[in-house]
This record gives sequence, C-alpha cells and structure tokens, in this order.
Amino acid sequence: MDLCPFAITGPDMSPQTITVTDPDTKRTATVNLIPSSDMPTITSLLPNHQPNLIAIDYTHPSAVNSNADYYAKNKIPFVMGTTGGDRDALISSVTEPKPHYCVIAPNMGKQIVAMQYALTTLEEQFPGAFQGYNLEVVESHQKKKADTSGTAVAVIGSIKGMIGEKDSDGFRNPEDVVLLRDDKSSSDFGVPSEYLDAGHAFHTYTLTSGDGSVEFELKHNVCGRRVYADGTADAVKFLRKVIGEKGGGGGEGL
Repeated sequence: MDLCPFAITGPDMSPQTITVTDPDTKRTATVNLIPSSDMPTITSLLPNHQPNLIAIDYTHPSAVNSNADYYAKNKIPFVMGTTGGDRDALISSVTEPKPHYCVIAPNMGKQIVAMQYALTTLEEQFPGAFQGYNLEVVESHQKKKADTSGTAVAVIGSIKGMIGEKDSDGFRNPEDVVLLRDDKSSSDFGVPSEYLDAGHAFHTYTLTSGDGSVEFELKHNVCGRRVYADGTADAVKFLRKVIGEKGGGGGEGL
C-alpha cells in the first residue's frame, strides 16, 4: 500500500508539496496538495492511478457530501472518517442508483467501534433499563474541530434507547452534550497539555438516577491520532480485499 502522489486540500489553500514520513518505518513520500477549487486538475490525474486508487477522507464537515458525490461519480472507493454533513444524503450518494465501494464511520478507532457495537447490543437487548435516569455528556477535542463528536452522537443514541427516550427528541445540542474547545476547560477535564492542539478525544457519559443515589459513568479518552490511523489503514486493506474479490483494484491511498 502506497500513498498517491497527489491529494485534495481546502479550496482556500495554495498548491504545495509536502513530505509525509512514516514514524515506524521512516519511509517518506512526496505528495502534491491540490486545492478543491481546482478539481479539473484532480480529475485529469485520476486515469493514471485507477483502478488502484482508494481515497482516505478526513476533511471539514462542510465538504462531506460534495466529496462523497465526487468519489461516487468518478468511481473512487473511499474510507471516510469525517463527521458532520448531511448523513442521510451521504448514504444515498453511495447506495443510489447503485452501491459504491466505501467504508464510512464517525470513528475509525477499532476498539471504540467495538464499544459502540456493544452499546448497540445493550440497547437492543435491554431497552428502558435505565428509565428515569438523567444523562450528562462532556466531550473535549482540539480547538479546530468544528462539530460535535460523531462518536458522542452515536453513543448518546444507544444510551437514550436504554433510558427509553430513543424516539423522543433524539440528539440535541447543547442540551445533550457539553463541548470543550478551549485549553483551560480541556486541561481541567484531564487532557495532557501536549495534546491540547496535537489532537485528543476525551468523552465522559454520566447516568444518574432520578433521586441521585445511583451513578454510572462511561469514559473513553484518546491522546493523539495513532488509533485512528491504524484503524483507517485496516479499513483500506479491508476495502481493497473486498474490491479484489469482486475483480477490481485498490492499492493507493489518496
């Protein structure tokens, strides 16, 4: 698996060339960043790399739907960990008029995905088990994260099913979650100083009984982005395997 020599960057960015270094193997790769305002250039380069091209998308929420539409239109399989955007439209764009090869998840950390699956199972098997309990959620991310944690949204949905509120108001913000996006608040929440801007994802969900005598707490904290990179690489390998079994390609990452 090799990095594609070009990638899409924001529309307001200038074209530039960067060097990417693997911290484990020390391998390096040169990548040309092309602004999304110059999609014709991107499109002109695709034939030289298809059918072995797989896009990896961790972009701004505002670009989720347009990027997915572009991948589907140009038959580029993709792995998307970006949150936000119109999720219903996103699913439609990769299923209609025919299915498109992709892996879409609000969190690419395999262990966190496993936790989410476990919560979904609990919700299905024990609906209303926490009826009468109150839910409080606090999450902290680096200041540049523009939207609410997609993982928090998914976990809240499962917990609400166990509270018995699944079909009421659904996810609400800010009522359902406190967003921490400043250094002091994040530090007070326990985020190490070296990860305030370098990347972190701290979540705490607290369930308290109506009379306040019983409390349950679920917590998952991540420093850095390694867990997401590892999960993303596995998603690319999985997608490549599926495509290969169907007779396609899939070997480079955009």
